[in-house]
Amino acid sequence: MAGEKIIVICQSGGEFVTGKDGTLCYKGGDAHAMDIDDQIKYNYFKTEVAEMFNCSVDSMTIKYFLPGNKKTLITISNDKDLNRMIKFHGDSATADVYVIMEEAVAADVSNMPASRSSRTTLSETVVPIDAAALDVVNDVMGDTAQRDLALDGVDDANQIEASIGIPIAATPIFPLLTHNDDRNAKGAQQWQNTITGVGQRFSGVHEFRETLRKYAIAHQFAFRYKKNDSHRVTVKCKAEDCPWRIHASRLSTTQLICIKKMNPVHTCEGAVATTGHQATRSWVASIIKEKLKVFPNYKPKDIVNDIKQEYGIQLNYFQAWRGKEIAKEQLQGSYKEAYSQLPFFCERIMETNPGSLANFTTKEDCSFHRLFKGLKESIAEIFKGSFHGYCLRYLTEQLLRDLKGQFSHEVKHLMVEDFFAAAYASKPESFQRSVESIKSISLEAYNWIIQSDPQNWANAFFQGARYNHMSSNFGELFYSWASDATELPITQMVDVLRGKIMELIYTRRTESNQWMTRLTPSMEEKLEKESQKVRGLHVLLSAGSTFEVRGDSIEIVNIDHWDCSCKGWQLTGLPCCHASAVISCLAQSPYDYCSRYYTTESYRLAYSESIHPMPNVEMPLMQDSSQTAVTVTVTPPPTRRPPGRPTTKKQGSQDMSKRQLQCSRCKGLGHNKSTCKEQV
Repeated sequence: MAGEKIIVICQSGGEFVTGKDGTLCYKGGDAHAMDIDDQIKYNYFKTEVAEMFNCSVDSMTIKYFLPGNKKTLITISNDKDLNRMIKFHGDSATADVYVIMEEAVAADVSNMPASRSSRTTLSETVVPIDAAALDVVNDVMGDTAQRDLALDGVDDANQIEASIGIPIAATPIFPLLTHNDDRNAKGAQQWQNTITGVGQRFSGVHEFRETLRKYAIAHQFAFRYKKNDSHRVTVKCKAEDCPWRIHASRLSTTQLICIKKMNPVHTCEGAVATTGHQATRSWVASIIKEKLKVFPNYKPKDIVNDIKQEYGIQLNYFQAWRGKEIAKEQLQGSYKEAYSQLPFFCERIMETNPGSLANFTTKEDCSFHRLFKGLKESIAEIFKGSFHGYCLRYLTEQLLRDLKGQFSHEVKHLMVEDFFAAAYASKPESFQRSVESIKSISLEAYNWIIQSDPQNWANAFFQGARYNHMSSNFGELFYSWASDATELPITQMVDVLRGKIMELIYTRRTESNQWMTRLTPSMEEKLEKESQKVRGLHVLLSAGSTFEVRGDSIEIVNIDHWDCSCKGWQLTGLPCCHASAVISCLAQSPYDYCSRYYTTESYRLAYSESIHPMPNVEMPLMQDSSQTAVTVTVTPPPTRRPPGRPTTKKQGSQDMSKRQLQCSRCKGLGHNKSTCKEQV
């Protein structure tokens, strides 16, 4: 696969959980992505990964799973190992690798920058804390206190730089003195040395505050501001009588913020382990942003669990939800801007896919109304001479919502059963018997059904051919795509659907090229089932095209008109058992009497065209006033967020969620052919 690239998703800070079947699942941690090819060298790759997670190259091991094997981790330790991993994942667009940090007794952070923006580096040594080392701590704290006093009045940048240039002036940083070191969540361990002491510089107060917040999370304590403005920040531990404090202020003639004083000793047990006090919405957004790229449906409850596991902070639902909203805004851009880009976006669709329609409408105030949908008006205009069939499932749910009377679950079930029987009835008299049964239960329901345009949903009156599709269940795949993309800006939502359809067309075209049958596989199966029912039928031959077929009932088949009195042939587009019996007696092929839409050739033709890719959509800058004059303004619809917790559950009737028995004779629900009461 030379020249091709794969995306490596690097994960660290989590842990492996063993399932009942012995497979390993990685939980928690942080994730970053990079693209590589088979020309990459192991040392370069490892260096890049170390920089991603801000860790030492020598303190980590990189592992991965073989495709299809989640039980054994493979270690990458040289160029050959890395090259093998790439080859093993050659058929995939992505590969997961896991960065495992080695525990170190004394961590050397001398190679790590104190601040990425200022690139100021201090030499420091982390000394393990035990009883024998307390004297050393006290000695160092004495030096620190003296040095803080010496720097108290220093404001000149040159003086500060000269002071921190002396090795002895660098402040050693020690882990938080606590008896519960295991409280430190793995995800926060990388932040334990983000604050290095007096002399450390930051690009501004914002960077200092964010760094301080991470430091506090890593060391499991809460703080409060004593002074907090654009040029100075003074912070102390939130616990009463705890001596930990830090003061930073601006270096004169610069925008840099420098730590001037710091007492790094805590005498408290910390106060952040059970609260989200330190976790602002922007902090949550910064933590989950990268993961949200890979998992767009990252749920707030999962964010709460991951933050608790990785950083030891307990968020509430709305902290997680708001943090996700900020992260989405940062990743996806402004939703308002997306509506303003809609006219240009529709133009690009039609430019890259000639013959396509991409129409939108706005209300009088220029707010968005709709894009494409409007089926009832569009069917007659775009598909001239066709007939609009209503979805039976949607009608049923609407009927139950519109009923004002108090009906028990059992009564509703009976009405739904009769309603389906009326819809599937092939003859008007059978339809009427079913709706009369509903009338005996509820006159309101009967009137609703009669006024709901039965010619658009009842087999007995429908003027077109529905091919036995009584609901829009065949569109569930499209609906699921739309549901998954509802939280995206409108242009991105439409583009996601375009990409999904683009992939679907390619997949179905590729699959159908392998078919060797005259009809599609599913239609071949249905035709075979009808043919098996012929054995119990007797055909009375005649000289014309009309034949009498006797079995459980007597049906009349017109072979020239593709018509059977049972209506099965007309409704499905496939010869019913009665028609199949006649066709067999005439020694003809049943394939010659099937709808052409069921042939493999028609299926391939339906997916022969492709949806063309679109480049990145960005509005061009207007260069003159004439262009500005024709610009269409689209603003977001005036929606109001409802009170309470946001919901993503689909609305629908619970009465329709359970699969029910369906009679093969009358197509009614709740019974089978042997108990059917319909008189034929």
